[in-house]
Amino acid sequence: MNIKKAAERSGIKADNIRYYEKIGLIPHIKRTESGLRNFSEQDIKTLKFVKHMRDAGVQVEPLTRYMALVAQGNPETKGERIAILEAQVEQLRCEIEEKQSALDYLTYKIEHYDEVMIPSETALLTEDKR
Repeated sequence: MNIKKAAERSGIKADNIRYYEKIGLIPHIKRTESGLRNFSEQDIKTLKFVKHMRDAGVQVEPLTRYMALVAQGNPETKGERIAILEAQVEQLRCEIEEKQSALDYLTYKIEHYDEVMIPSETALLTEDKR
């Protein structure tokens, strides 16, 4: 199947599929005699797996390393694959904490708008005449 159909089936934009192939995140896709990509059902499974991992917050670089290890088919790399995923979990935890802190900050500002924001806004509009 062509890249348009593969994009529809996998939920990944065609440009992203091309990029993922270029950087080695997904294996090179077989080509037709005219040079067009010809995706197999296995390629679609791989694309869907990559999409699920990206949707879960796994970044491209560690996912590329992970997929390279999977492609080796060596069960001895299980520990390394798990370590990649654990590092991504830790990074997501940090990002969640940062987002929660930002949410708490803005919520506080809203809940205490008159005491906190009005004076700040007034200070922004008042010219400093020192």
